[in-house]
Amino acid sequence: MHGNMVSMLHKMLNHEENVHNILQHAQNHQKGTTIHIPKFLPAKTKELLAELAMVEGEIARLEGQISQLQSGLNREREVTREMKSRQWQYGTVSKPRANSSSPLNLSPRNLGILEKKSFETKALHFISKAIKGDLLLHDFSSSEKTGNSRELSDHKENHFLDVGIQEKVPKRSGIQKPPSPVRRPLQANATTQREPDPEMAGGCGQKPLPTSIQTEENSQTSQPNKLSENLMKCLIFIYMRLIRTSRTMEIEKSGPITRSTHSSLSFRADSGLTSLLLQKDSRQQDPYGIFDIEDSIPRDIGPYKNLVRFSSTSLDPKCISNSSSIPLFQKLRVFINDLQKVDLRFLTYQQKLAFWINIYNACVMHGFVHFGVPSSPEKLVTLLNKATLNIGGNTITARVIEKYILRKPTFSSLNEVYRKDGKDNKEFLHNLYGLASPNPNITFAISCGTQSSPAVRIYTAEGVMAELEKSKSEYLQASVVVTTTKRIQVPELLLRNMVDFAKDANSLIEWICLHLPASGSLRKSIVDCYRSQTTGRIVDKIPYDYEFGYLLVV
Repeated sequence: MHGNMVSMLHKMLNHEENVHNILQHAQNHQKGTTIHIPKFLPAKTKELLAELAMVEGEIARLEGQISQLQSGLNREREVTREMKSRQWQYGTVSKPRANSSSPLNLSPRNLGILEKKSFETKALHFISKAIKGDLLLHDFSSSEKTGNSRELSDHKENHFLDVGIQEKVPKRSGIQKPPSPVRRPLQANATTQREPDPEMAGGCGQKPLPTSIQTEENSQTSQPNKLSENLMKCLIFIYMRLIRTSRTMEIEKSGPITRSTHSSLSFRADSGLTSLLLQKDSRQQDPYGIFDIEDSIPRDIGPYKNLVRFSSTSLDPKCISNSSSIPLFQKLRVFINDLQKVDLRFLTYQQKLAFWINIYNACVMHGFVHFGVPSSPEKLVTLLNKATLNIGGNTITARVIEKYILRKPTFSSLNEVYRKDGKDNKEFLHNLYGLASPNPNITFAISCGTQSSPAVRIYTAEGVMAELEKSKSEYLQASVVVTTTKRIQVPELLLRNMVDFAKDANSLIEWICLHLPASGSLRKSIVDCYRSQTTGRIVDKIPYDYEFGYLLVV
């Protein structure tokens, strides 16, 4: 056992040293040389290095443009000086001066100089942002945005009701998101006004694109992801509203003394989304109940302690039929109907991944609202086969989304579906929508509405890889247990999908250590457990809890 422990620690040390060497090389590499990104690096590190390479390439490109603009500006100055010299010689300098004093009589050459100066300033702005580490893909847009599309998730429910539909742009409206200069070079125009993006929370207007080709491309790529995000936002708001409504109804049922005791709570129940976070009970500090396990070592479980917990008591039909929820359900119906018209053919891998994670979670959440809470694990499976959404004209169940789009179909699952639904339909959907290479981290992103499911959050096309890494790390922090008796307890959900991460239980523990925060106490406790253990097996299973429940990231 000690030999295995020494071997594991040696592997971890070698891994950390290799990562350190790669990062040091990336920091000190010469300008103009490429950054080598090995496959063994953690996914987040690879993403950061790829972004660094992109930023450095963009800086080099902008510096080249600035150099060209500076040369052109110097040539313009030389020509201007030469013209002035000739004008002095022929005594005609007074007229050009009179003309140049008026902004309405600028010559084309002077306009060109002003445009180039404006572009030079814009290029320096991008370089400054890149050096500070603030450079993002949307910073390369030809018209500067006035906000961030993710800010909608921070607004209250009433604001969502005001702008939810206004955010969406019809496919044929001719108004779309400006393309990135990665596809089209930046164009300098000193007289063009910067206009806000209609995708921002607030429904501002946007500058139309010059060609119908760019309009069609953006409608096919950006809109499905935005629609899936809005659909998830709407459902999360609905679930939050149901929590508030159920608590208000519970207070109204109580007697005068209890109602007086909870008067402040009743006031907060009507004050919006933020007040709900103040009402969380003690159970939400430990959503998976790991501290209830005998001999569990107390520790910080990370961000999961701050999540909002949704239970079956809030999914009462009376809460759903409450008049305060009707506007949200009307919005939900609009978003679901819009899904029938989406075109996913031109989505990138990351856009597909984010879209289908959101759609799976939305499909299941909508299924619970429509069909109610199942009373057994078997009825939960039935619900996952009944919960459907129409995506681009194809009606798809939640189970099909997980098994045949987000994951790679197995032989046994294919046989099962062929017996029930026929072969051609599922093969068609897999070929049409299936991911080319399934991402194993979806295990920590999709929730089937049980107490053992991971938290539900909204995934974006531009940040889905980093968001999945974050979801994985946070889930591991909240669900893995180390006891004072030197045992390591792992949730059954992780053991079910172990083939995606490790070959056996011991290598799974090694994998868990590599994906926990290095400074966290859980990683140290696992290493200490291995050091002091003398028997062969130290890993136990935490049984899966099928009781209904959701953990919401707000």
